[in-house]
Amino acid sequence: MGTSAGPGQLMTVRKKRGLEIAEREAELQGRRSAFDRERSRIFRETGQKPGGKKTWSEEERAVRAELRALEDERATLLAQIDAELAELRSQQAEFKRIRTSVWAAGRRKKPPVTKKEQKLSTKLAVLQSERAHVDGAVRRDREMARYEEAVWNTLLDATSVDSSYW
Repeated sequence: MGTSAGPGQLMTVRKKRGLEIAEREAELQGRRSAFDRERSRIFRETGQKPGGKKTWSEEERAVRAELRALEDERATLLAQIDAELAELRSQQAEFKRIRTSVWAAGRRKKPPVTKKEQKLSTKLAVLQSERAHVDGAVRRDREMARYEEAVWNTLLDATSVDSSYW
């Protein structure tokens, strides 16, 4: 992502960390799924249910502990972002209230947006973008786009598209 596109496109420290957390979680979830598949395979072969947490290997315990730590870090980052957003939104509401009262006082045109309001809007956009990166929405959107593109490229071609698709 470039830094010249706009305020929402800047790669901040929290955005980077959010992407790192999402990437690491995806990797760890894959490893945890492998452990679950192995337990399922053993159950199919032996017919005996696994013993739960007692049967987890040290590696599986480490994976689960790291997943919990990443989840806690994500929650902390989201709480920080939400606190900042709440503060800025209250300031934005005050600006809107002032602008509305000036406009209602008899002016025909709305007053111009001030530099402070523009800075506030920019900060809000950056925080909302950070929140989307930290909570995993960006990663999920990218995965869904890759999935939809793969479906489109494998199932639909120029000869198979007709009106029944929409």
